[in-house]
Amino acid sequence: MKTQDIFQDILSKKRVPLLLNYAPYQSMIKYGQSSKMKEISNEIKALIEVEKKHILEVNTLHKEKSRITANVLYISNELNSQNNLGMEKRLEEQRLRMEEIREEIKNREDEIQDIIMEKEEKNLELLKETIDYAYEYMKKDEAELKKVLEEIEVLRQKLKVDREKRDKLEKRVNSIYGFLHAMVGAKDTEKLDEEFLSK
Repeated sequence: MKTQDIFQDILSKKRVPLLLNYAPYQSMIKYGQSSKMKEISNEIKALIEVEKKHILEVNTLHKEKSRITANVLYISNELNSQNNLGMEKRLEEQRLRMEEIREEIKNREDEIQDIIMEKEEKNLELLKETIDYAYEYMKKDEAELKKVLEEIEVLRQKLKVDREKRDKLEKRVNSIYGFLHAMVGAKDTEKLDEEFLSK
């Protein structure tokens, strides 16, 4: 199975989170990332900023729409109950602005949907690039790890030999001191230590 087919098969079974907000991804990239990963990440960040800007604009337009709706109700009341004909021009202006707002909201929401789709595409592109990068480095790291583990095993064996040697030497020294203490006593052993070990 080709890499692209494996990738598509994985994606068909899984919903991919936005990697920039995904904790395991953040932890992994602390150890490094490719220049292509950085480039795609920056493109996603730029899309997120534009998306936020459009969402703010849509929210502002909805607030203006609510104010106009309240104005239209007031103006309609003035026209109907007070027969204030001067309000007809204001009502028409408000109606035209309402149409403009609806159109602007629709355009911004369409742009937001386009950004969401582009963000998802970029996110998948980042995932593929990350998987390629991860496996490339895992191969290198596993080879290096194998080498390190072999070196540790050599050191472990040397340490085992050195411990056995240490134990043997300690036993011999203790045996000699045991003999000397038994033969000449502690004070005379100290004198012999000074005579033979201080030179």
